[in-house]
Amino acid sequence: MNKIHIYTMITCPYCIRAKEILTERGLEFTEHVLDYNDNEAWETLEQQTGMDTVPQIFYGEKFIGGCSDLEELDAQDRLESLRS
Repeated sequence: MNKIHIYTMITCPYCIRAKEILTERGLEFTEHVLDYNDNEAWETLEQQTGMDTVPQIFYGEKFIGGCSDLEELDAQDRLESLRS
């Protein structure tokens, strides 16, 4: 079971970039594609994270953040700790 979960929208360029980073680093993840009109899913995520944008990336129960947060971890060579 993958520990990394990423909530995305299909056409979101930041979501695409975040998935590219994870894939390039060999990190397996589970993608959850959100529908723009799924208010319940959006509200649930916003309550958990305080964010109303995607991508939203989790490692287990820990919220990592969005694409820029993932890029920062990558720049610091800290993504290895996310390997399942």
